[in-house]
Formats: sequence, C-alpha cells, structure tokens
Amino acid sequence: MDPFPWYETMRETEPVRYDGSRDCWDVFRYDDVKRALSDHETFTSKGASDFDPNGNLGTLLIDEDPPEHDRLRGVVEEYFQPGNLDELRPSIRSIVDDRLDRALEDGREIDAIGELTAPVTVSTISRLLGVPEDDWDLVRQWSGAMTGDEAGRDAIMEGVGKMYEYFGNLLGERRQNPESDLISVIAGSESDDEPTLSPSEQRAFCVFLFLAGHSTTTHAVGNALWTLEETGEYERLREGELDRRTVFNEVLRYRGPVQSISGRRTTEAVELSGTEIPEGERIVSWIGSANRDPDAFDDPDLFRPDRRPNRHIAFGFGPHYCLGAPLAKLEGDVILDAVTDRVERLEVDEGPSEPVELATSYGFDRLPMTFHPRN
Repeated sequence: MDPFPWYETMRETEPVRYDGSRDCWDVFRYDDVKRALSDHETFTSKGASDFDPNGNLGTLLIDEDPPEHDRLRGVVEEYFQPGNLDELRPSIRSIVDDRLDRALEDGREIDAIGELTAPVTVSTISRLLGVPEDDWDLVRQWSGAMTGDEAGRDAIMEGVGKMYEYFGNLLGERRQNPESDLISVIAGSESDDEPTLSPSEQRAFCVFLFLAGHSTTTHAVGNALWTLEETGEYERLREGELDRRTVFNEVLRYRGPVQSISGRRTTEAVELSGTEIPEGERIVSWIGSANRDPDAFDDPDLFRPDRRPNRHIAFGFGPHYCLGAPLAKLEGDVILDAVTDRVERLEVDEGPSEPVELATSYGFDRLPMTFHPRN
C-alpha cells in the first residue's frame, strides 16, 4: 500500500480528526504537526508514548517533558553531536565494506536490508554503546523478535526482559572497569553525590538507545537505495553530480522511516486547523503527511534529490528531536558512499517485499536487489 494519497485526502478534508476506534486525534498538516511536537506545555509527552506499552522499562526519555527530559538526555547528548561522531566514519566504512564483501562474494544478488543496512546499523550502535562484538548477533536477534512485523506481546516482553538483564550485567561490569563507550558513560552517571540516572533508568536507557539506534536507520537507508533505483537518480549520485547528504535528506522527507508519532496528550483544550481538541486527548502526529504538505514544500510528491532548503521533520521537532539523527545521517552517508564507490548499477528484483507500513514505520524488512560491481 501507498499511504501518501491517503495523507493528501486527509490534509484536504480532515486535517484534524478524532478516530473513535483508536481513541485518538490524528493531525496531518505540517504546521499543526510541528506545533504538536514542539509545544510540550500544551502537548505533553509524560507517559504518552507507546514505545513501552506494558511499562516494563520504567522511565524513558520519550515519555518525559523538560526539565526531566533534559536530565535524561543530557547524560549522552554530547556523544551524539556530529563533530564527536565523525571519528566513527572509518569504523562504519569498514563494517559496510565487510558486509559488501560478504554479500558480493556469492554473486550479485543481495537482500539490501538483511545483508547490508540492518547489520551495519546494529554493528554501529553496538560498537558505540560498547556491546562486545561476540554479542552483536545475539542482541540483534532479540531486537528483531521485538520489532518485526509478526512480533506479539509475549515476544516483545521476552525480548525486553532479555535485553534489560543483558544491559544490567554490562552496566555492572563497566562500573567496575570503565571503557571508552556509552555504556560506561551511562554507568558512571550514578557515581556523583546526586546521581543523574538511577540503575533502573540506566538499563532502560541502554535498551532504548539500542532499539532506537538501528531500526529506523535500517529502513531509512533501504528506502534510499530503493528510491534512487526507482527514480533513476543512482547514476547521478555515483558520478558525483548530486550531494549525498542532500539526497539522503530528501529521502527522509519523501519516504521517511517513521510515519507517525503518537506520544503526546493535550494538557488543555487546543485548536488546530479550526478544530478544537479537548484536554487530556491522545494525539497522533503524522509526520509522513506533514513532509508531503504543499504548504511547506514545493512539488511535495516529487523526489527532488537536490532539494534545498529541506525543512522536513522526519526526525521530529522541538525538545524531542531525535537524539540519534546525526548518527543516522552519518550512517546513511557512509553506506551511500561505499555503495557508489563499489556498485555500478542497482536493480530492485522483481516482486520485492511490500514496504512495512506500521503506524510508526515505513520501509522494507527485505529488499532483494542486484548490485552490479564497478570494474
């Protein structure tokens, strides 16, 4: 299915509407979505997300408003700044080249998700956190069971429990023997007289960073390869006629991996696009629709790889702007750089998997492609 025609209809006919079956208000226009994401006094995040519906993880960054949100985010925010992440580029490139070597040694056919983007993003966030390399496949299996299309409540709870215990053990080890990784930083946050994060918050933070740090980027880079092949723009990117960062930014707008954010509730009655939403109502912000709003973007339904400026909100907006956005952009840039260096031409194989279109996700679980290596 293609959600974008539905978004267009909703922006024009019901830009703000109540859905009784889901007991929530859907918001579709750019300005309204942007306000819902940024005005935390009117649209609170406190306990409003569905990231942890069973409450197994405890206090989560995305379930808090400032200043509590700032307390949690401040522990690691410095490490996700673009300048600090640049030193990861050679490491990420090495991981990408290794995955391409493995995929191409058996032929030209590749599952661009299972053999490239997912392993790269899992390895990158694992290395950044400090997960030992021998455990990378293990934590990837747990997260896959929790986030896959068939994941049920029992699988999610089991996966959360395993990861919660795993990171608890790693945090304990790092308190005794700190290393130069994020788990050591998080573990050290309770060493002051007034601890920044409690032990339970530390475990929850590690699980959240791992899950959020790879699943959306996996889909984002897969969407980039799909879109470049579909639109015939891959050759221009390979030849250096297009800027990789600008291209990836446009992919995020055009086919962003996160289509909606549900983690807001109104603290008072508020009017959006002429419709009043009562106090205490759950809000779903359709950022996939906002990024196709013609009032915010020229030719919004066209993929324009050189689009500038590009005010997309694929990473959210306001206090909860995605902590890992710089890392996602870096990974996208490195993967596209490596692929264009080594692959002459891309083809999406006949009958690829349909995109996953959960309320919070848009992309492929599998993307069979043929990579024609450069001579």
